[in-house]
Amino acid sequence: MKKINSLALTKLLLDPRRRTILDLAKERPVTVAELAAAMEEKPSRLYYHVKLLEEAELLELVETRQQGNLVEKLYRAKKRQSSFRLDPELLSQHSDEILGEVRNVLEPGLRLLANEMKEGKSRPDKHVDLSISIRQLTGAEWREAHRHAFSSIGSQPSGEKDEEEVLTPEEADRKSKYAFVLLSYRIEDAEPPDE
Repeated sequence: MKKINSLALTKLLLDPRRRTILDLAKERPVTVAELAAAMEEKPSRLYYHVKLLEEAELLELVETRQQGNLVEKLYRAKKRQSSFRLDPELLSQHSDEILGEVRNVLEPGLRLLANEMKEGKSRPDKHVDLSISIRQLTGAEWREAHRHAFSSIGSQPSGEKDEEEVLTPEEADRKSKYAFVLLSYRIEDAEPPDE
C-alpha cells in the first residue's frame, strides 16, 4: 500500500468524482466528453477535475485529435494503487483538513444508510452496507486482519507487504480489543440528483 505524504494528493485521491474519472480512464484512453457521458455530467463540470489530475500526474494526455474545429484530447490514468496509507507526519500537520476530507467520503454513505433505514427496508434498494466487528487480537493479528481485509477487496495484491509502522515485540504480542468498521456504498446512489 502506497504511503501518501502530500496534502494536495490526499485531497485528490479522496474526492469521489476524481476517483471515478481515474477509474474510467484506467482501461482505455477517454475524452472529457466520454467521461461526462459515463458519469452523467456536463463536460464543463469535469474539465477542472481532469486538469488537476493531469497536473498531479495521475492522468496523462496520450493523444490529441482534430475533430473539425475542435481539438479532442484523450486521457489515460497512470498506473496507480487504489488504496493508500496517509503518512503519520502529514496527518499530524494537517489533521483537521484531512479528517474533513475523510468525512466527505464517509458522510454520503452514512446519509444513504440512514435514509434506507428510515424507510424500514430489510433489503435496501441502494448499494450500502455497514459492518462492525469488535475482536480481541494481538497487535500482529490486528495488522494481519487489516491487511487481509484490504487484500480481499482487491486493494492490495495478496502477500505484498505495505509500508507500515513496525510494531514492537511487546505491541505485536499484547492482546487488545480492536474495532473494525466497514462502510461501503455505491457512490452514484449517494449523489444528489442534478436539478
